[in-house]
Amino acid sequence: MKYFLACLVLGLASVLSFANESRMSYYTISPEKVEAYAEQDLLKDSTKVFKIIEEQKAFKYESRSQMNEKFKELFKEYPQHQKIVNKFIQTSWTVREDTATDAMGMLNTPTYLDDYAIDSLKWYIIDDAKQQMVFSQQAYDFVKQMQKTAFLDSVQLHLYAKNLLASSFKLCSGKVNNQDMYIDAALESFFTKKRKNLVDSIRNVCSEICKNRELKKREKYGVCMERECNMRQIYSDVGKILISDIHREKRFIDRYSGRICSDDLWKKTFDRLDSIYSLYFKKVVDSSLVKVNSNEEASLILNSKSSGTSRKEELNGEIVGFYPYWYAGDTTKWVDFEGVTRLAYYGLKADNNGSLVTPSGKSALTHFDEKENYEFVNETHRHNVKLDWVVVKNDWKNVGLDSFFAKLTGEIDELLNKKVNSSFQRIVNTITFNTDELEYRGDGVTLFFKNFPKDSNSTVTFNKFFGELKNKLAKKNESVHVNLMMEQSDLAIDKHLLFADTVKQESYSGIYSYSNFLGLLQSEKNETKNYLYVVLDEPASRNKMILLNDLNLQIDSLDRRNMLHSLVPVVWFDNMEWGQFSKDALYYNDTYYNFGVGPYATDVSAKDSCVVGGNLGACMLQYFENENGDGSRQGAIASFFCLHRWGVRFVCFAAFVLLVASVAVVVVLVRKKKM
Repeated sequence: MKYFLACLVLGLASVLSFANESRMSYYTISPEKVEAYAEQDLLKDSTKVFKIIEEQKAFKYESRSQMNEKFKELFKEYPQHQKIVNKFIQTSWTVREDTATDAMGMLNTPTYLDDYAIDSLKWYIIDDAKQQMVFSQQAYDFVKQMQKTAFLDSVQLHLYAKNLLASSFKLCSGKVNNQDMYIDAALESFFTKKRKNLVDSIRNVCSEICKNRELKKREKYGVCMERECNMRQIYSDVGKILISDIHREKRFIDRYSGRICSDDLWKKTFDRLDSIYSLYFKKVVDSSLVKVNSNEEASLILNSKSSGTSRKEELNGEIVGFYPYWYAGDTTKWVDFEGVTRLAYYGLKADNNGSLVTPSGKSALTHFDEKENYEFVNETHRHNVKLDWVVVKNDWKNVGLDSFFAKLTGEIDELLNKKVNSSFQRIVNTITFNTDELEYRGDGVTLFFKNFPKDSNSTVTFNKFFGELKNKLAKKNESVHVNLMMEQSDLAIDKHLLFADTVKQESYSGIYSYSNFLGLLQSEKNETKNYLYVVLDEPASRNKMILLNDLNLQIDSLDRRNMLHSLVPVVWFDNMEWGQFSKDALYYNDTYYNFGVGPYATDVSAKDSCVVGGNLGACMLQYFENENGDGSRQGAIASFFCLHRWGVRFVCFAAFVLLVASVAVVVVLVRKKKM
């Protein structure tokens, strides 16, 4: 029986583990946790606490133990102070103890607090609260800025936070820096934790010394701590220690704030900033972030508001909007199809067997076989925008690559190469002899494989799979896209330092390299297009230039040109830095052939312009137009005819057939009349 129960428990554990492994999740900053961090002020009730203590002045107790019990009752509503008050009463020599003999001749020691003891106890409480609190106003302000952004994973979230810190100090920004007061306040705030650690260390040393003296019966522990561990003096000494550290960090920030930096100097600066972030900021971010798992599916309803069809003829290259699964069912968002040429749905995951699953862990093929769940594909096609599926895989432990890729190839083929357009559209396409690319359940797949093994065997296996997948999909749909998606840091030669004027370095990054991707571009179906989506580290706008320079260091000549045509920088926009985004957009349009942005959806109440609280689609139309574009919206009449183009084609065809039939009838009648 025990064996059976053990097997049952293990079985249930494995099922739950598999379910968790299959589910998708994203990360965000919890407003509740941010406010909980802000409420660490343990001295906010100090006025009431001190009043309670003062009311006990000269009140005599039979012993310290009796006094301690009374104070426990008095401090019932302030548990954060109970421990230190108890320690003070039990050990402090400032607690007065008189020796007296009662009428029975018994020796008593009445215990009480005088003015000096009350002042000492107040200091104990203040000192203890300061030790427990590690609150930084600057860290609070930073984390609060990140509240409204959803991140693909915790790595992206921390990269964003570090870049936000760099931007706040204007490191290598090329702008005049007049923010000395801000820098001083930030550093002072960040060093709160280090101050606590130093104070704790000094107190621990004092405690060990006093314990040793009491053990040798040289001095009572409480008396020793009062004399040797003067907290006012300790804080003063620690402050002097920290001054040099704060000045050192300030010199670093002053040196690089507002100056023009080369790429390698920027990376060295960012590496130095990383230590500041890890020491004084990361813990606050970790305590505020929350992992959001998807437990149920909502039908994707792409509210297009009054959007017309894609203005692809006027847009410069491929403009891709990434639509995340957590917007599914959100009626407060709408998709501006006019500003993109492709929409990439971020909402599929490959499990360890190679099966495609939805964010909640359900079979993707089963889920998207239902009309209400795939209708968003037809809605996207109706706006003349192509639909790609993003497939995510993070963990490669216990994955047999050969069987995994074989299964995944079949799953992707079954998902994409199924015709889902209406019967009416197919009839119109047939009778009008029109070859319509927008009839399948997908126009492309983007593989977002993180932490993939970098050994040569794994790389060869992946490359083989990629080529076979391209050819298999192209047999039914020659215009299908097979793309890769990677983090910018994965593609750099070195994640932290890249020295100038070095010879070209050999890359041992497996699939995470430009040269490997160039090899994947060669296939039997030359018309198949492949993109490499690179998610940039935001919000530091300098990364848009580093991406290009890293590319130049790894490949050159014709390879560089081919790579640039396939490269798609992706900005994960935080909905805050609209001014910076507008400036960066011009650079992207002038430098790269394509561009991606996410999350691509807009509040229904947002302004139709590229400003704070605006619409990303308006930014695309304004800054990514080609020489034929004017940044204007599609007219209502043109929009109507484009959205209902199959009906218009049918009416035109029917009118043409009717005209031909009428002409034929007239000709026959005329001939009969002549006869």
